[in-house]
Amino acid sequence: MGFRRGIGNLTIQQQEAIVNGRAQGRTLLELGKNSIHQSRISKFLKRWIDQGGVTKFFKSVRPRSTSRLFSRNVLRLSRVNTRLTAVDTACKLCDPPNPKPSVRTIRRRLQAAGLNGRRPVRKPTKALVEWAKEDKYWTKTEWEDVLWSDESKYMLFGTDGIQWIHHPQDTRFNPKYQTSSMKHGGGNVMVR
Repeated sequence: MGFRRGIGNLTIQQQEAIVNGRAQGRTLLELGKNSIHQSRISKFLKRWIDQGGVTKFFKSVRPRSTSRLFSRNVLRLSRVNTRLTAVDTACKLCDPPNPKPSVRTIRRRLQAAGLNGRRPVRKPTKALVEWAKEDKYWTKTEWEDVLWSDESKYMLFGTDGIQWIHHPQDTRFNPKYQTSSMKHGGGNVMVR
């Protein structure tokens, strides 16, 4: 018989026991008493029958399209400029003679290093911090006295859209990864 090591995370002995037990007419429930889940047994038997009684090795992972040097350069660029997008990183690292890896590949390299895209926190103003400390323990009745109005904000300077950065985990409040705030309001108009 053509048993191979490690097919479906089953040892050679487990594969033999499954095939022999099935030939003897045992059910999947009976075969699963050896601490192997029924779904794994069923998948193994289906593959066994489809391949004519011989299990074949399949490569589960495609080879990397980038070198280790390229991956290090992606991480270096991202750490130098945390606001650089994956598209910008691809443009900076790829010159015409070299094949350009996909943006998704660059994102995967960043995620593998723990540099997921996150929204930066805004640097709090002094007045906002003081207000938050004063009203930290307000009760529900005190919050009911606050008037919440419907307003629209129009930006006169810059944008208030989402800007993504790449920073390591647990460094959210590091000033290096914060978005600076404009003094005196930042150039927007509130319209009711």
